[in-house]
Amino acid sequence: MAKHPRTLGRAYLVGKLRERGLPRRQAVVVVNAILEHLIKALRRGEEVPFPFGKLKCVRRHFSEYWDIVDDWPANREGYTIKWQLDMAGARFLSSKASASEQQQGGRGGRIGVS
Repeated sequence: MAKHPRTLGRAYLVGKLRERGLPRRQAVVVVNAILEHLIKALRRGEEVPFPFGKLKCVRRHFSEYWDIVDDWPANREGYTIKWQLDMAGARFLSSKASASEQQQGGRGGRIGVS
């Protein structure tokens, strides 16, 4: 069984390009260029096509509670990235969830819920 990475970060993408025969330095340049264009497009407010949906930059809402207690979350940036799932992605993820439930014997993976 193949080992899956915890995250699909830059190192994973560079590794996949290297498997295709690209030298490491060129793979790093390609991945960094793609990510830089993605970041610039999100900063301009554009929606970026992404597998099974799209990414877009949205304004975060902080409740008045943070002002009252004079304490803020560690990540205080006013914007975050939202991944909007399209229908194909929803079908794919729901089929993966049902397959994992069948492997677990139909328990649904919840522990301690009555």
